Amino acid sequence: MKISRYLSCIDTHSSGESTRILIGGVPKLKGKNMAEKQAYFQKNYDHLRPTMLKEPRGFAGLLGAVLTEPTVPEADVGVIYLWTDGYFSACGDSTYSCSAALINTGMIEVKEPYTDITFDTVSGLVKTRVKVKNGEAESIAMQGVPSFYWKTIEEEIPKIGKVKADIAFGGLWYAFIDADSLGIVPTPENKDQWITLGWSIRNHLAGKLKLDHPTYPELSILDLVTFYTKPSKKEYSTRHWNVFGPMQSCRSPAGTCTNARMAALYGKGELKIGEGFIAESTIGTLHYGKIGLEMKLGKYKAILPDVSATAYVTAFTQILIDPNDPLKSGFLF
Repeated sequence: MKISRYLSCIDTHSSGESTRILIGGVPKLKGKNMAEKQAYFQKNYDHLRPTMLKEPRGFAGLLGAVLTEPTVPEADVGVIYLWTDGYFSACGDSTYSCSAALINTGMIEVKEPYTDITFDTVSGLVKTRVKVKNGEAESIAMQGVPSFYWKTIEEEIPKIGKVKADIAFGGLWYAFIDADSLGIVPTPENKDQWITLGWSIRNHLAGKLKLDHPTYPELSILDLVTFYTKPSKKEYSTRHWNVFGPMQSCRSPAGTCTNARMAALYGKGELKIGEGFIAESTIGTLHYGKIGLEMKLGKYKAILPDVSATAYVTAFTQILIDPNDPLKSGFLF
């Protein structure tokens, strides 16, 4: 068998959300900042993304992360976030997973009881504090990027009707929609229904809304739609049903989603600084959050969110690419 490329990866999950982390197999990524490094990867190595993440090696909902050198001295490592059909400027679950992988494989200096890690990302610096016991990662606290509530919109969407959504940024742009307002009851069993609906709404709103981020103006496209419902237990705050692609939904509550949801609730006066917030996922896993402090971000009243979760290494994957394989570029079914 002829091998055209060999990729070394660490497979992980955070709250059920799987991330494949690329740690070897591509040369040094060039760029003065993470946006330039991502653009360099996209120009030169984008063909590896579907090979890594799509079938037959992956699946529609598999996330990816590329570890690289940081571009600023205060960061420990740079990370580029991937999904089967593109790139994210931020991803909480992949950040948790990268944190656990760095600790559990000794790729970073490990200190007990806590190890602090600063990630250089397209949307800014992201810091995690990992609780470590016997050299292994336990709970992971993430200080998210400044997050803010944009506004609540009402939009008439063809074949769906009037949709009311809270728009907020938490590292990615989210539209939060009360599932009851559309008469839907999301469940893991009827995911094809609400994923299709959510992606239709996302595409319509992404073409209509002129979003503006005061620090990163290039982050101007709505990324996800989240339907929210009552949680399964009264001590939880909310349940999230996230849609990020035509076939993709989050298994976890999603770190950036929790950031953005807390920002939206704070902006609407429904959540206070320091108040506990527990987000439940489609499969029942949890993220624990609170608002650390209020800050000013351009014209917006923003928050600095704190969210904690767990993550685990599940496998070490060595990907071999055979140039004669007709399915070497991957597929989704």
